[in-house]
Amino acid sequence: MKGKQQTLAAGDLSLFCSQAAMLLKSGIPLDDGLEAIRDTLPDSGKEIIGRLVAGYHESYSLEQAMEASGVFPPYLVQMVGIGERSGKLEEVFASLGSYYERDARMKGQIRRAVFYPMISICAMAVVVAVLVWKVLPIFREVLSSLGAVSGTAGALMELGPVLGIAVLVLLGILILAAAAGALLFRLGKGGWIRALFVKIPPVRRTLEKVSASRFASVLSMLLSSGYQMEEALSFLPAILPDRNSAEKVRRIGERIGQGETVPDAVEAEGIFPGLYGRMVAIGQRAGSLDSVMEKLASLYEEEADNAIQSLIGLLEPLLVGILSLAVGAILFSVMLPLLGVMSSIG
Repeated sequence: MKGKQQTLAAGDLSLFCSQAAMLLKSGIPLDDGLEAIRDTLPDSGKEIIGRLVAGYHESYSLEQAMEASGVFPPYLVQMVGIGERSGKLEEVFASLGSYYERDARMKGQIRRAVFYPMISICAMAVVVAVLVWKVLPIFREVLSSLGAVSGTAGALMELGPVLGIAVLVLLGILILAAAAGALLFRLGKGGWIRALFVKIPPVRRTLEKVSASRFASVLSMLLSSGYQMEEALSFLPAILPDRNSAEKVRRIGERIGQGETVPDAVEAEGIFPGLYGRMVAIGQRAGSLDSVMEKLASLYEEEADNAIQSLIGLLEPLLVGILSLAVGAILFSVMLPLLGVMSSIG
């Protein structure tokens, strides 16, 4: 293959994994199943699955074929290899389908959390630009005809455009910074931006919930696939969204290696506090830790969704307030001289 290709989106991965699980459950051979999936896809998808089928026919290893295709994330490729070696490929694909469905939903929430503020910032820029270049000149012309642009009134009139331009410059910087940040994340170089945002308490709490959801989801999938806890934990740091949570998982592995129980290690590192920690303890005693983790993944996903919505709820009134202050200050610089003229006439 030429060059490095971008991996498939989470929604596409969820659909592929769910279809593969359904076909394997029906007893259809893997190569025939991949051909059936290819027939349901548009041309771009047919090309990808076509390369996958060709690679599978060469090696008869789906893991190797997916890795060679270059469009599947390493985590999915590794999990498919686990499924092939353990004889649980159908279960692994079903779990991956659910995982990437949740991941797609979570990423959609995060994109909306960023999109709405950006729209608000752009709207603010348009409103301020109209005030500075359309509305203020009209007021200035009216006040000039009334002889009210000297002294304090004139200074206030000059302040309006200066304030408006300053606000526009600030909004422009915010828009450019957001665009640059999105580009850096797309290129995989946005780690320092993530580290900066993690220092903001509401963002940090939201990321902790996202991390807990992913932790529980992936751990449930690995445990249900027959992996031991220590081995399952080694997969987790690479897929968690912040370094702090990844470090917690690493320490959990160390604690378990030193003889601590899973509930004690998880509680000590604060991944699942309070009632959720007790659910882990009960699940281990009952021998159904994978089912408990699946339930916790669902609970934390809902909490993460609510946290993201709360962030949006904080940002929108904040931006509206800033816009109101900026527009009010600009109009104030015009209305005071106008009121002075009207009082002198009265």
